[in-house]
Parts: sequence; structure tokens; C-alpha cells
Amino acid sequence: MTTELVDLPPRFGMDRPAFDRLGSRPPGELRLASTVVLLRDAAARSGIEVFLLERAGEMAFAGGVSVFPGGGLDAADREALAAGLVDEATAAATARSWATTPEGAAALLACAVRETFEETGVLLAGTRPSDGARERLTAREIGLRDVLPRLDAERLRPWARWITPEGMPRRYDTAFFLATVPEGQEPDGATTEAVGAGWCAPAQALREWEDGARALMPPTWAVLSELADAPDTVTLLDRATGRRPEPVTPQFRPGDDRVGLAVPPHAFGAAR
Repeated sequence: MTTELVDLPPRFGMDRPAFDRLGSRPPGELRLASTVVLLRDAAARSGIEVFLLERAGEMAFAGGVSVFPGGGLDAADREALAAGLVDEATAAATARSWATTPEGAAALLACAVRETFEETGVLLAGTRPSDGARERLTAREIGLRDVLPRLDAERLRPWARWITPEGMPRRYDTAFFLATVPEGQEPDGATTEAVGAGWCAPAQALREWEDGARALMPPTWAVLSELADAPDTVTLLDRATGRRPEPVTPQFRPGDDRVGLAVPPHAFGAAR
């Protein structure tokens, strides 16, 4: 039985000529990535807030777009299990959530922690980072293993998985994690990849997108839409416990003048 697709807002589509030009380019290589939705409870118990970065306009990918902290896996991330950053039992449990190998799961966790630390200064661990560690890690003078002895995987909860459609020049298979900021730390967004950063209620970010004041990509828009009704971080993290995100790959909907995007219904919350 074929699952009926749900059309995304027309703004996420493209002109037909631009779509036709994609067919003349070689397909982009699919790259694994991790991103972290940093959470906190809003004031006066009015739901939650998420931390968003506004990417610099000159960035080759997603320039000028609001995103969660994250990025692609690097070679060191792929050695996380062998390096002892993640124990075998944790890697095996995480692998079940993402339908991957323990080595692959450990790499996703390492990437999530590393990218969050580099882009926001938040170290998702029980200890605070030492002075200068963020700058040295970003410069690749040290590795994540030099920053903390072992990852605290319990701080990262699986939430969503999005795969860029075939035909796009840059393609990512991205694992979205939820996490709260450890006590005593505060994200700052001090990265060369961003020109702005801050906390924002999901519903507010969506309103700003609707008004044209904020740019979003489909995965970010869908995750914000799902989080908009969360009453608090405790409830939200409880929802994420044991979650096994089903991959979401948007499909093109060619028309005469425009090409839209559609996704399966589970893009908005249903997970195995």
C-alpha cells in the first residue's frame, strides 16, 4: 500500500527551470550529519524554546537560513567507538534508534556533541570545558577525546531523521537529537558560520518564517512544527525516549511552472 504524501508549503518549492537544471548536474554524494535541538523551558511555564543559529549569507550551504547547531561527520567522529568515547552498550542501544551499526551510532553522537560545542560553546557533558578547548577543537589542534573522556549519550535523545532528495547538489542524511543545556552553561553562537543566534519559541520562529522575517529549510520547519505544542522540556524528552526516527526523504512534485515538495505523514511526528 502506498502512503499518501503531504505537500509542504509552496515556498519550499522551486521554479521549473531551476528544477530542470538539476538534471544536468551529477548527483551530490550523501553525507551523514548530526544536528542538536537545544531546549529550555520558557518563562512563566509557557512551553519551550529552542536555540537557533542564523547562518552567514555567504555560506555555500543554507546561507542566511536559521538552523539548529550541527554539521557533517568527520573522520575523528567515525572513530568514536574505537577511541572509547562511547561504550559498546550505549552504542548498541543508540544504533537501534537510528537503524545503523554501533560504530555508526557512536559517530552520530560524537558529531552531535562536537558540532554543538564548536558552534555554541555548550559541551553536552557532566563537566564544563576547559579554557581554550573550543577554539583548539575547532582548529583541529585537539580531538573530542581530549575535551572529555566519554560522551554522556543520555543527554541526547533521538527525534527525527531527514534525507536530502536525490538530484540536489548537496545531500545529507541528518540525525536530529534533542538535548537540554547542562547547568552552568549558556549557548552563544560565536562561530564564523553564523551572524546571529538566540533562543526562540518554535511557534514564534514559524510566525517569523510565515512573515518572511526568517528563512527555514523544510526539516527545521517540520521539527519546529512538531515541537510547537510541547508543554515543557521534561515532557518532550520523555516523548523522545526510545524513539526510532523513520527517515524522511522529500519527494519532488513537478508542475507546469513550479516544482513542489511532499513528505510522508511521519515527517510530523509518527515514529516507529
